[in-house]
Amino acid sequence: MDKPKTVEAYIASKSKEAQQRLEELRRCLRLADSNADEALKWGKPAFVNNGILYVYAAFNKHISLHPTPSVINAFRNELNAYRLSDNTIQFPIEKSIPKDLIIKMAELRVFEKNEKGVGWK
Repeated sequence: MDKPKTVEAYIASKSKEAQQRLEELRRCLRLADSNADEALKWGKPAFVNNGILYVYAAFNKHISLHPTPSVINAFRNELNAYRLSDNTIQFPIEKSIPKDLIIKMAELRVFEKNEKGVGWK
């Protein structure tokens, strides 16, 4: 099977449940920067605007969001129900994503990139 070459193809290649969660996440992330472009980075969907804002992906049992460690740290108390690493949040695929929280995290990520020059790693 060929690797997806667009964000739309990536999403379409996933299960129906994953597609739904990915589209929910995509809409939330888009709200934070309507001028950001979408691209595949390392085979995963990403929003970019003069640099990467965030990357996201679907796996068998979860949806991952990869902002920056500073964004995760800023919301760590609100994220305690989810699996975390320094730069990844895992949302269970069978549950709705926390839309309001994701929007706040995305807005902080756009702010930190544009106003503080914080790069994505």
